[in-house]
Amino acid sequence: MKISRRSFLRTSLTAAPLVTFGASSLTRLAFAEDSAVAADRDLLVSIFLRGGCDGLNFVAPVDDRNYLAARPPEMRVKENGEHAGLALAHGFAGADWRLHPEAAPLHDLYSQGDLAIIHACGLVNASRSHFDAQDMMERGIADQKNLGLDTGWLTRVLASIPAPGLLPGVAPAGTLPVSMLGTDRACGIADLRDFAYWGDPGERSVLRSLQNLASPLATPSNRALALIEAIQKRLPHDKDGNVPKYQPGKGANYPEHDFSEALQTVAWLTKLDVGLQVAALDYGDWDTHTGQDYRFADQVKNLAGPLAAFYRDLADRAQRVTIVVMSEFGRRLKANESGGTDHGHGNVMFVLGNGIRGGRLHGTWPGLSNDQLDQHADLAITTDYRQILAEVLEKRLKCGAEKIFPGWNARSALGLV
Repeated sequence: MKISRRSFLRTSLTAAPLVTFGASSLTRLAFAEDSAVAADRDLLVSIFLRGGCDGLNFVAPVDDRNYLAARPPEMRVKENGEHAGLALAHGFAGADWRLHPEAAPLHDLYSQGDLAIIHACGLVNASRSHFDAQDMMERGIADQKNLGLDTGWLTRVLASIPAPGLLPGVAPAGTLPVSMLGTDRACGIADLRDFAYWGDPGERSVLRSLQNLASPLATPSNRALALIEAIQKRLPHDKDGNVPKYQPGKGANYPEHDFSEALQTVAWLTKLDVGLQVAALDYGDWDTHTGQDYRFADQVKNLAGPLAAFYRDLADRAQRVTIVVMSEFGRRLKANESGGTDHGHGNVMFVLGNGIRGGRLHGTWPGLSNDQLDQHADLAITTDYRQILAEVLEKRLKCGAEKIFPGWNARSALGLV
């Protein structure tokens, strides 16, 4: 659901609903009037790196001879030199593990023990289709026979929340992602300063009456209007009635980037105490078939800086914030002839939070020799992505994973929390 000066139409009120809804909440939106019931619960922030992030150019065994042989220097994390990777303590035995140099803000969080890295993980289905892999992961499944599932994994998380608050879930975008497919407990808010009804109180009263007469969407529209009014009461306003720009706390300094804007929306809603418990964000453009040497560095920089600022911004709530970063698949071990990498398999995931068993690499490293690679080409997967999400859900949100991931059986715990 997104409200803006551009999307609200004052004409044809009897024929159209009040708002432009996200695809997953077109005909329903439910929320509680009181957010206090969720004030002391954890916030899960899910970040999806769309396009297939190259995990082997993000976190890598820089002295592995197979790694060195497969890629030119500009497409791997380096062992030494001006742009050497950042050394990671407690990596997998037998190799020198480093983080991409542009991820220095994340390295600081790793060093202080708040960031856990899980490697050789992901969707066990070998699909190399962006659409199919993303769809399966967002529905919380591992095979296409369950693609008819009409809810996303975050939808099921939201449904499991007892006594939800004013706004349990949000996607800081114009629409809801597939991970929130079918939910009535979340909405998309691209810009919180624009989340308003642009009309006088008299029009609002008339609108409520007309909506009730005109459309089956009247109920969700009226709920949306009530939600807008409740959030507007919590936002600061200047003397002209406008909402000023968000001011981060704790000395947090967000770099100029769209991803920073999305994270600030989540941070602001969290501080408004509206009962937010689940947020879903996208950060795209990771499909580096060409020009990876310069593109990837910018991608990492524009992920690490904003994410570290967000974590600092919510420092006083750090005990209740958990951030998970994932992508649909990794890239091939061997570089292609166009200065890039093609769609692969195993990848890296990050879990960030106070109380996370960070400062170490988790999982099982399969190796990069030809006989250890999946189909002799890709990093093999030794940890199902659902195992990582399940541990976070069960330990942090007190949510039973068996209800979230249909047909999946828990493996041995990684000990992330």
